[in-house]
Amino acid sequence: MAAIADPSEHNPWWKDPSKIQSDPNIASFEESTFKWRPRISHTILWDEDIIYSMRGPRQVGKTTLMKLKIRELLHVASPSRRIFYLPCDMLQGQEQLYTLLRDYLQSVRRLSKDRLYIFVDEISSVKNWQQAVKALYDSGSLKNCTVLLAGSHSLDLLKGTENLAGRRGKIEKLPHGNPDRILLPMKFSEYAETRNAELKQVLRRLSLTSLQRRVELLESLSGGTIPKEFYELEPFLSDVNGLLDDYLITGGIPKAVNSYVTQGTISEGVYLQYVELIVSDLVRWGARESFVKQIVRRMVECLSTQVSWNSLKDGTEVKTHDTIAEYVELLRSSFVINLLYHLREDTGEPFYEKNKKVYFHDPFVFHSLRAWVQGGDPFDEARTFLRTPENKSALLEAVTCDHLIRFMFNISPSIKFDPTSQLYYWVSSKKREVDFIMKTKNRMIPLELKYQEKIRSSDLYGLIDFIKGGKANKGLMLTRNSLSEGRTAIQLPVALFLLLP
Repeated sequence: MAAIADPSEHNPWWKDPSKIQSDPNIASFEESTFKWRPRISHTILWDEDIIYSMRGPRQVGKTTLMKLKIRELLHVASPSRRIFYLPCDMLQGQEQLYTLLRDYLQSVRRLSKDRLYIFVDEISSVKNWQQAVKALYDSGSLKNCTVLLAGSHSLDLLKGTENLAGRRGKIEKLPHGNPDRILLPMKFSEYAETRNAELKQVLRRLSLTSLQRRVELLESLSGGTIPKEFYELEPFLSDVNGLLDDYLITGGIPKAVNSYVTQGTISEGVYLQYVELIVSDLVRWGARESFVKQIVRRMVECLSTQVSWNSLKDGTEVKTHDTIAEYVELLRSSFVINLLYHLREDTGEPFYEKNKKVYFHDPFVFHSLRAWVQGGDPFDEARTFLRTPENKSALLEAVTCDHLIRFMFNISPSIKFDPTSQLYYWVSSKKREVDFIMKTKNRMIPLELKYQEKIRSSDLYGLIDFIKGGKANKGLMLTRNSLSEGRTAIQLPVALFLLLP
């Protein structure tokens, strides 16, 4: 607890603003060859009384993003004590959180009545943290303050902020009135443009960084027409495929990407650090490590296939399918996995009682946890895994799932966004599957992934079955290299498609 007893230890810029340059996160960022700058910081109004939340998995860069913003604010905020950073990993409970924030606010208000900037990191480590924030808000202590609360547990932070309803500040000034942000591992498009400057220029020239334009292109594809932008990107396909191969090893975790780009490998310690952090978080939230390990092992074995709670239970010591469901939800809330339900075609809603599909959130997350449960050197095992075409296709399916979910959230950002009511898989009465069904305002969009050189007519059968049901006119077939318009589906290289979501 000594590390928290004196807040100045975590705020060295109070004594000397230049000390921010020595911060480990800042130093690591500056030393990195691969510098990813998430756009999420630009969605925050730093001159308004708003309590923001920022959810996201471990190791994605939430703390670095905070420190970079603190460095930026130090150029305009004087005295520097107007900026407060508080890590919560070591705090005992809501009382200590309240006391530290209250004492800071009381002391700094003796020096300045100007705006304060408060950064609270890993707040989901503190049980009932929202009670402390609520008490400070109700007392008026957070007037003329911009507050950013960060945490790694989606469900905890979401429920906590729901309990702060009416106490988030001037959220009417925000688009959609939503003060909640999600920082996820970098998408493939961000990865590709950060690694390839020429590609970045092309994506900007084609307006593919514009959400509105990306939505228009998806609408065109789902209507059966390939937009000209994809023909302009086709000469880059070989380069983009190479970047996608790298992405399937590193995922979007900055530390893993930088290690791979600079050294051509990822040390075992980078994988172990992620596993230790996520497992310790899960145990703190009530999970048994032995159960987590066994369930993750089953998820690895069942990657991209249909499963029931009972089939995930097979070969584990878990006694009931209800416990499996609880652990799946815990892993989903911790940004480890995504979950898809079967589409109930008559209602357009999830079929909760049928088999599910479980996908890992990010390739690096998958490789880290796979090595944890199966053993071996994580980097070597990752490369070996991806040499098998079926394995590579299964992991690409997981990447596609994650990117589609993000795309739909960006189209309709909402605190209540539920991906399981926006994205599904589907199986026809003839037992032919479609990997993904996107549910948009205007239509259902069926997508099938076949990462292979040549598409056979039988590969289209699932899409044909779905189209015959009258829910769509055309499908999307995501391929390795094929770019063509067909009677049933557009064929589009998945590497180019992933530049959209």
